[in-house]
Amino acid sequence: MKAKRISTRQDLADFIDLAPRLAAQRGESEHYVPLFASDIKEWFAHRGWFSEPVELWLILDAKDQPVARTICHRSPELAQKIAASDHEDDTSGASASGHTPTTLFFGALEVADEAALDHLISFLTTRAQELAAERIFGPVSPLPNVTGGLLLSGTEHPGFFDSAWNPAFFAPSFHSAGFSDWGRAQTWEVEVGSIPAARATAVSESEWAQQGLRRRRVSRTGLRAFARRLLPTLNAAFAQLPYYTQIPRAQLQAQMAGLPALMDPALILDIVGTEDADSAPSRCFALVIPDPVPILRRHGGRLGPRAILDLVINRRRLHDAVLIIQGTDPRFQGQGILSLVIRDLNAGLAAGGYRRMRVTFIAEDNPASAAVFERSGGRVLHELAFLDRDLTSDSTPVPIDEHQCEGDPTEEHER
Repeated sequence: MKAKRISTRQDLADFIDLAPRLAAQRGESEHYVPLFASDIKEWFAHRGWFSEPVELWLILDAKDQPVARTICHRSPELAQKIAASDHEDDTSGASASGHTPTTLFFGALEVADEAALDHLISFLTTRAQELAAERIFGPVSPLPNVTGGLLLSGTEHPGFFDSAWNPAFFAPSFHSAGFSDWGRAQTWEVEVGSIPAARATAVSESEWAQQGLRRRRVSRTGLRAFARRLLPTLNAAFAQLPYYTQIPRAQLQAQMAGLPALMDPALILDIVGTEDADSAPSRCFALVIPDPVPILRRHGGRLGPRAILDLVINRRRLHDAVLIIQGTDPRFQGQGILSLVIRDLNAGLAAGGYRRMRVTFIAEDNPASAAVFERSGGRVLHELAFLDRDLTSDSTPVPIDEHQCEGDPTEEHER
């Protein structure tokens, strides 16, 4: 097998089409989670909000057919963040050197089988050594703020929007190659019909007012204003997480660009003080959407006119919901606002006829967030983690955008 950095439109099409093809080949078409083809195209063209270069690679078999794919990229902010977290977790008593290892991040993983995965892992190690990286970390596509992690268990349960999914053989192969788990977490599932009645009773305006709060309604036309209001709260609430890098407005707008056609206004909560201005940042928010993954699977992640029409026509038939993100301004945490938000959210799910809500990525060291969904009758669905491997490098680091495989980005790495 050999690795090929993609450089043509046909290579790009092969990269995008590989995910649905391999999922069908393994009988897992109803489990995998497609990435948006538009995001992949932006990485390839070096456009969009992510400023660092992204390399897209295919692993080819003896017949030059793609059997695996990955991306490689850099993120100085994320490298510094996880290095600082490592120092905080160090209980040996050694003083932190302050050194941030040169880190190669990888993501967008798809492989046909264990043999292809072994070759992909070997390629990642070689590519990191070529770039004098001291660490390999992933999967992140291209940052954990977008999609991250690898499933360790629960692979029998399908993935859902904005979550990771992979076959069961992925984790053992990475562990055998010397990768360790970093930042273990879980996804959760709440059966709406099993939520205790007391936790699914809508919060009245008078009850909000008794707490000095009000709920701002979010319409499809008001989604952009909602994004502006939630951004400072989001960044403040998540600042202490070991994998979180601050989200700029351009990234948030890009990630929310397609939501007006999909959103259910009853599932978006934006809570503010009764005396706060309409433009004031949220004190607490929750962004929940109908899960579009069944439609995205049908179109292989391509959100073109046919897929959008499919989404608009069938939106009311999407009976599963996904909690994309929720947060509380640190200044207002511990005041019971989140409990009221989840109660109102549960009421909206029940009124909307949803079957279940799934929750993305709650870290093991964040039991308070998990408890919110456990009290609603939720259960752990998947266990996942990032994968981390330290390397020894004696050469000088080479920036990815300057290292073009000896001048030819299509040069193939033999394995």
